[in-house]
Amino acid sequence: MKPAKLPACCGRYVMPLILTFLMTFAVAGISTWNAMERLDLLFVKSWMKSWMISWAIAFAAMVLLMPLTQRIVALLVRDPE
Repeated sequence: MKPAKLPACCGRYVMPLILTFLMTFAVAGISTWNAMERLDLLFVKSWMKSWMISWAIAFAAMVLLMPLTQRIVALLVRDPE
């Protein structure tokens, strides 16, 4: 039995959800390590806290800014022929 997939209309939220989830995970980890300069339990706790805060902001920003970004890209990139 195949796993159920979301309807196509959900793609506009699923793509930014996954992209911001992965991107903020890496960025928060790097910036937390840069600030703390150590790898211990406190680092992990601080990383996870900063990741969740930054992810919530990044996801909301991406959903809101995606239409504007698509319009700008359309002005800069030729349509496929």
